[in-house]
Amino acid sequence: MTDRPLDWDGVQTLIAVARARSVRGAAGALGVHHTTVGRRIDALEARIGARLFDRRPDGWALTAAGEEVAAAGRGFDDALTAARRRVEGRDAAPAGTVTITVAEPLFVHAIAPRLPEMATAHPGLDLRFDTAFDLRDLARREADVAVRMDNNPPDALVGKRLFPYREAAYAAPGHLDGPAPRWLGWAPGDDGWVAGTDLPRLPVWGAFPTLGAQVAAARAGLGVALLPCLIGDAAEGLARATDRPPRPSRDIWLLTHPDLRATARVRAAMGFLERAIRDARPAIEGAP
Repeated sequence: MTDRPLDWDGVQTLIAVARARSVRGAAGALGVHHTTVGRRIDALEARIGARLFDRRPDGWALTAAGEEVAAAGRGFDDALTAARRRVEGRDAAPAGTVTITVAEPLFVHAIAPRLPEMATAHPGLDLRFDTAFDLRDLARREADVAVRMDNNPPDALVGKRLFPYREAAYAAPGHLDGPAPRWLGWAPGDDGWVAGTDLPRLPVWGAFPTLGAQVAAARAGLGVALLPCLIGDAAEGLARATDRPPRPSRDIWLLTHPDLRATARVRAAMGFLERAIRDARPAIEGAP
């Protein structure tokens, strides 16, 4: 091993490969080509003079040497992230970038229509929305603000509970009067949720793992979908399958990291999000 300092890109790449257990998974997380990941790992191993990964058929696993380098890298990354949060927390003006992670349906139906007023009120604020299905880690600065549907949000975050969204059963007109009414499944073998619905005796069929897939399948007459009212009521070709009021589901939380809550840009973004979501409350709760 040489006395030259380790390349930080190489250490970050090592940590990414360790998390993903594959070169391609790490490349996707880092936004680089998989060959770049391979070159960085090879260069890091050459610099250290030790093998850092066992290349197994079921995935890449850290060796003892790799564990040591990864632990040191994570410690430095944590310290650097904390310092960056503290510095950014001193911002006094609502300007700069705020990355917001939020479910796409809530963004489309409640937040996007209100964005022009936010852009007018705070022209120096650059809002960047992440509507991916995967949860983003605010502690790792994968996002600055999170709109979460969760009854037990992480204790390490701060914010406020708004209200629960509501859901109901939706189907194409006439499906329940057909020869074989049924629920549309979310995942193979997962049907325990049916007992708590308005139609507990209907069988579950298929697996349609996203809201878009559920809506499309229900619209095609394939079954009944359990959907947030914000989605089901707006879906053309669907109607509520029962007359019972929509039931509460998970709470909507507006969250950020403690080091960022005093930042003007984060306060402005969270204030806007709260107003937009509260104003859309009738639709979120399925009001007539």
